[in-house]
Amino acid sequence: MPYLLIPDPLPGMPRALALWLGGRTAVVGPAVPVEDAVISLGWARKLLTMVPDGASGGIHFVEDHLATLMLFQDPLLAGHLSAKWLGRLADMTPQQREWAEETLIAWLEGGGTLPAARLLRIHPQAVRNRLRDLEKIFGCGLRDPRARFELLLALKIQIMASGYARLRRRAGLPALLRTSGPRRDVRTNGR
Repeated sequence: MPYLLIPDPLPGMPRALALWLGGRTAVVGPAVPVEDAVISLGWARKLLTMVPDGASGGIHFVEDHLATLMLFQDPLLAGHLSAKWLGRLADMTPQQREWAEETLIAWLEGGGTLPAARLLRIHPQAVRNRLRDLEKIFGCGLRDPRARFELLLALKIQIMASGYARLRRRAGLPALLRTSGPRRDVRTNGR
């Protein structure tokens, strides 16, 4: 596998590189001091493992995937975090789970009931009803900032892992992270 080290890339370099590659897949790490080049290369190689051959040609920049790379630096840990929070939804039907997850992400990202209702295009009272049901599952975790942050990360992990799994399936590769559902044997802090 060839590697290219470009000192101080110039504006327009991505376009020139794309022409030179002729549609082949490439990953570009961020510009870093020369002593950190091996770290940038490591990030690029990790991102390359997430982009299946043939699934998406062209250039992929690490800078555009920082959150994904950070979350999947340790897939086992990412899966554990996801199972810790989303495993609580395991007894729901697929439709109930979908509503719960979309409500949680809209509420967490939107910053409250009214923004979530706008994002979901439903009445605010419907969001409040869903949140009451979710409080029965998550307890006081929905009021704890650290727990809300972890829950948002778990939801993002689930979304990203599902998207990458679809790409990898199309390319005939195994998934990076199991997304078939949460494990039931996960216990954290006695919960």
